Amino acid sequence: MMHSRCILLALILALQTACASVPGPVDAPGEDGAKLVRILENANRTLTISKGIGRLKLNHSGSRQRLRIAWVSQVPNKIRLTVIGLDGRPLMTAAANESGFALQDHTSGTYQKGALEDYRLRAALNLPLDVNSLSLILAGRLPDFAYDRAVVTSGRTDEEGILVLKKWWNRIGRVYFRKAVSAGSRPTITRIEAFRQTGEMRYSADIGATREVGDFVVPRTLTIQSGTTDRIVLDIDRYWVNEPVGPETFKLPPPE
Repeated sequence: MMHSRCILLALILALQTACASVPGPVDAPGEDGAKLVRILENANRTLTISKGIGRLKLNHSGSRQRLRIAWVSQVPNKIRLTVIGLDGRPLMTAAANESGFALQDHTSGTYQKGALEDYRLRAALNLPLDVNSLSLILAGRLPDFAYDRAVVTSGRTDEEGILVLKKWWNRIGRVYFRKAVSAGSRPTITRIEAFRQTGEMRYSADIGATREVGDFVVPRTLTIQSGTTDRIVLDIDRYWVNEPVGPETFKLPPPE
């Protein structure tokens, strides 16, 4: 079996292969990119804590696994998740907060901790997705992009639009959305792409299906791919919103 540490970061599920880029569409004149960003950023803004249980399909280095996962996340920079084998036994637990991260491999008994920026966190999760972006995506929210220009372009269909986020002359993000169908509705994010300064894709996150939980629209199916052949498909069976959790939730002390 693939080392469970790779399983987990292949998850911090999000969570993103060399996704084929759609040819750049032509700018749609008259559309306000900054306004659209505000609309998308305000979606689910009051959803700060999410909990979920789901099924995980993982493709990593040519191997495939089916697992289960349970998580709780709080925006920003807080998450705790456990990857569970089909026999019900935990394989790995990860916890992170503003102070750093901790990882415990239940199969080997190893434990490690470090700063959020520590390369070991991303190496263990095996995907270039930071904790804050993952917690936002799991909450059905737009990750933070340090952009200075936003351009709305036409999509692949009449019902789709694409929001291109740029920093200076570099494209740093691309957000695919389903256009609002009525005056009372809002655009719905269907795909998020993040790029490095070189233009190479860091990750993509496809929201294949959504559900309504309370007043929020949240992911039901989430596919995350990196710039390799690694891919995670998360089918979320149960989802809870804004249930209070204590700060100890996001701490993982070493085993005794």
